Amino acid sequence: MASPTTPVSWASYLRWMLATLVACVALVGAINVFIDPLGIFGSPRIAGLSATKPYLDHHRELTRWQAARRLCPSAGIFGNSRAEIGFDPEHPAFAARGLSAFNYALPNAPVSTVYRELNWLATTGCSPSEAIIGLEFYDFFGSTEAVPLPPADTPPAIDGKVLAETVFSITGLRDSAKTAALQRARYAATLTERGFNPLDNYIAEVDNSGHYILFRQRADENARNWGRKAKAIQPAEGQSIDQQALDALLAGIQTSGGKARLVIYPYHAEIRLMQARLGLADLFNDWKRMVVAIAARHPGVEVWDFSGIGPETLETIPAPGDRKTHLQYFWEAGHFKRALGDKVIARVMGTADADGRFGIQLTPDNIENVIAADRKQLDTLLTTPSPLLTEVDDVVGKRR
Repeated sequence: MASPTTPVSWASYLRWMLATLVACVALVGAINVFIDPLGIFGSPRIAGLSATKPYLDHHRELTRWQAARRLCPSAGIFGNSRAEIGFDPEHPAFAARGLSAFNYALPNAPVSTVYRELNWLATTGCSPSEAIIGLEFYDFFGSTEAVPLPPADTPPAIDGKVLAETVFSITGLRDSAKTAALQRARYAATLTERGFNPLDNYIAEVDNSGHYILFRQRADENARNWGRKAKAIQPAEGQSIDQQALDALLAGIQTSGGKARLVIYPYHAEIRLMQARLGLADLFNDWKRMVVAIAARHPGVEVWDFSGIGPETLETIPAPGDRKTHLQYFWEAGHFKRALGDKVIARVMGTADADGRFGIQLTPDNIENVIAADRKQLDTLLTTPSPLLTEVDDVVGKRR
């Protein structure tokens, strides 16, 4: 027979369990805010515990937005993963001009994302006085529908859903543990306070597999992806969403009194040869003409082309099985290292140590001459036997 005190004991037990649960959730939340893996709360960065932040695959827009709001930088780097891992916002060229830079670039971010980011910055009075905007041919490639540009949306916010996912969750606790662990890691995937992803974790990838594997995997992926798309860069009638976004964001920068520098990324020669073998070389040139024409509608906008054939983009791909060679400029054909990105920034910012041989400013007056000279260099590569051409033909041949 139960004692008279049993109900009271049971209620006390439930209260104790509830209090324990609340305390545990509160403790987890406090730890996650204190460590702040995403850097969205602005918690102090403590050496040996949380100074270095991990590169995470969630809430990337919010991460950059919160950091940018705190810093309100005067210069911005925009684009996709090529800009994210290649353009260092702490390049001395920015400080030489009295600028504080931030890297807003995101993986797979088209021009429409850059347009959204610039609109968000305008709402806080942090529009950049100078912007370097990386442009991707493959964002425009395959455009066949004239889709209207969506209206400006609101910036990402720390709402209840974000708190549930990043603070009061096992996922958040796992991210905090990862943050603490990577402080001692040699080659960790990290994101700097200014939005730069140095891709140090790829050093270990090269040590383990070699550059050749990275190049070949990317080449096979590119061949598959390009083959699925229509050979077009704009609709038959009207403009693609990326054309509209580029036009609109340049108008916005001009209205705010800022300066825009459009950058056509440096691609390894392997990509240029694959374009030619797959019948995309002329379309690539038409795209350059389109970019120059759009920029010409906005006085003061500069267009810089780094996709040409040269010593940097002809960097020799290590042989299969070579795990000792670390390239100076490229991780694989599409993603370049900070060393090459530094040369791009120095060139477009006009620093004294800029290499005048690398990259060229495109204008309506010189675009046809530049294209003709580039086509001649490309034709030479296509008619001269080389290990690079053999590799390209093997990739394209298997795809076909």
